[in-house]
Amino acid sequence: MPPNKKIMFQARLQRRLRELGIYSFEEYATKLLSENGESQEFDVLADYISTNKTDFFREKEHFSFIADHVLPELLKPSSITGFPQLNIWSAGCSSGQEAYSIAITLEEFKRVKSLRFDYSIFATDISVRMLKAVQEAIYPMSQVSEIPAEIKHRYFLKSKGINEPKVRVIKQIRDRVRLSYLNLMDDSFAFNSKFDVVFLRNTLIYFDTEIQRKVLVKVLDSLNTGAYLFIGHSESLINMNLPIQSIAPSVYIKTKTDRQ
Repeated sequence: MPPNKKIMFQARLQRRLRELGIYSFEEYATKLLSENGESQEFDVLADYISTNKTDFFREKEHFSFIADHVLPELLKPSSITGFPQLNIWSAGCSSGQEAYSIAITLEEFKRVKSLRFDYSIFATDISVRMLKAVQEAIYPMSQVSEIPAEIKHRYFLKSKGINEPKVRVIKQIRDRVRLSYLNLMDDSFAFNSKFDVVFLRNTLIYFDTEIQRKVLVKVLDSLNTGAYLFIGHSESLINMNLPIQSIAPSVYIKTKTDRQ
């Protein structure tokens, strides 16, 4: 993590130390790196230091760009052979709103354009707790308050509870999303196939510049040439010397297959 995240990191760790009855970071480090506590405590640590803030259709311009530019390009006759299959990766998926927003965008495109194509969305995160939330796909009613009524009726089920009303993403959409634990700091990513689109939004901010580039090289290696990379509006890839071309604000296209 970059030095400017140290205060945030320390404040969040202090909460965990109080819960465990530990009085120093040194003692916590010993617990964290011990043979007995390593695997479980690292999962908890990931939950505490990651922000996990997301909303449905956050940064709406990205989803409009998918419908207006990405899908028409990927699905044009000269780009495909046989029945179209799109592979999309939601990296750092948090509690799932991003992955489900992508799926809804694709379903609406199919419905409006009367097109037939298949797709799968691979959602990964370092937080086991967040992955469980994605699997459940249950959210407070307030999470969908800004979504148009027809979209809510089409893709969400409403709970019968009055005191704490909730919604659940319909099974047709849930079944499109595959979940997996993934640490972007791993040496490599073992995917069965390459992706046509990747959302890597508001994740790079956790890393310093050198680590950002290492992560991006691995991510780009998992994409097809001509695939699309979406990052957060507050993030920048300037001077990273990567095989990508900027085509819209915080949207890039992979231009070649070899690493630099």
